[in-house]
Amino acid sequence: MTDSLITRRTLIGAAAATGAFALAGCGKGNNAGGNGKKRPSSGAPSTDATRLGELPPAADTASARSTGGAWRYTHLSSEQGASYQALSVTSRDDLWLLGTRTQSFTPFLEYWDGKRWSEPAMPGELIAGGRRSLWALAAGASGQLWLAQRTVDHEQLAVFHRKDGAWQRLPDPPAVEGNHMSGGATQGAWCVASGAHVWVVVHGEIVHWNGERWDVPTPGFPVAALTVASAEDGSPRVWAAGSTDEDYPQLATARWADGAWQRLDTPAYHFPEPVPPEAAAVLETIVHDPVSDRMWALGGHDFNHGEVEEEPDAETIVLTREGDAWRKVSIPDFGRGLTSSTTVPDGTGGLLLDSRMRRTKDGKVHKLRDPGRLPEPSEVPKPKRKYDFGQPFDVATTRLIPGTRTVLAVGGVTFNNSSDTGDAPQRPALARYDAS
Repeated sequence: MTDSLITRRTLIGAAAATGAFALAGCGKGNNAGGNGKKRPSSGAPSTDATRLGELPPAADTASARSTGGAWRYTHLSSEQGASYQALSVTSRDDLWLLGTRTQSFTPFLEYWDGKRWSEPAMPGELIAGGRRSLWALAAGASGQLWLAQRTVDHEQLAVFHRKDGAWQRLPDPPAVEGNHMSGGATQGAWCVASGAHVWVVVHGEIVHWNGERWDVPTPGFPVAALTVASAEDGSPRVWAAGSTDEDYPQLATARWADGAWQRLDTPAYHFPEPVPPEAAAVLETIVHDPVSDRMWALGGHDFNHGEVEEEPDAETIVLTREGDAWRKVSIPDFGRGLTSSTTVPDGTGGLLLDSRMRRTKDGKVHKLRDPGRLPEPSEVPKPKRKYDFGQPFDVATTRLIPGTRTVLAVGGVTFNNSSDTGDAPQRPALARYDAS
């Protein structure tokens, strides 16, 4: 079975492919229909775009907090034709954003130090851009940052370490080959760090930097995502999730202990006989909740549709782990797949299943409202359009600010109403959600 079939069939992967992760244009409070509805009566914009360039990512004042279960924009980059792709946050005063320019694939960095935004230099060899890539940021030891680049064409990996304001490229890791989760299919976090250690997923394998050299410790299954948590004694606490490599793939998880991966017992999912063609149960993300010290893993149980008359129902998979055992969690049928790249704990013991849906600590599930509308760029055609084509906020990833109930989301907001040619302006944007 090929990886492309698994990815295409899973409920969560399908959500990303169909653009289900776009926040704006689908909620009631946004005034951004995106479906040909008439534009509502004009009024003052709900967000001041100029001030967004200088505001902190999160503040304690009541006026800065979300209301009504809604996202709100808290920073808008001055970059044009670009979007944020990666995010690292260790506190309110230590936030890194990585964005890319759409045409040139050139990456750029922005940093919040608690007082102001700045634009630190990228590693010199990345400045030219030119290669479509996946990007990851991970915080390691205090004051240190890791940056990973995986090119989409051949999935070549480069890892950089920033310490004392200077970048150093690590030696190239050992080559790993395979057809597991390649070509940018990974949904969850694929690069995590703890102290001087870094783990990176490439071709479904994990390469590990121990502070001095690379090795390739295998958990024994194709890996889709990683998560890391701090430990009181400073030892790395890392988990991996994916699926077995067999005719009927099943869920697989492992944890890092004593310098090696330990396979964990993980629930199985099976369709009743006759089993539909190319059935697969896969995990696509795994996250750690620091409030409850609980693990969450999300995925899908699906098959190749259209080949048999009697088709069973596909299902979204949600697992939680407390102590030494995984447990299946039931969630409502949303009529869509979840976007696992935006799964994140909310700081209250609950979980954002994705950027549009939250499961509270007591198990209740509700939708998250869209960010407020931004003023259209100056190039908006005059007179105003008859129809409102929306301002979708495409979320790339999310992170919880440690020790808070504030979740940050990064991506790009597209001004669909500001173009006669279909080439709509896009700006990198940062939004926040405050759980209550």
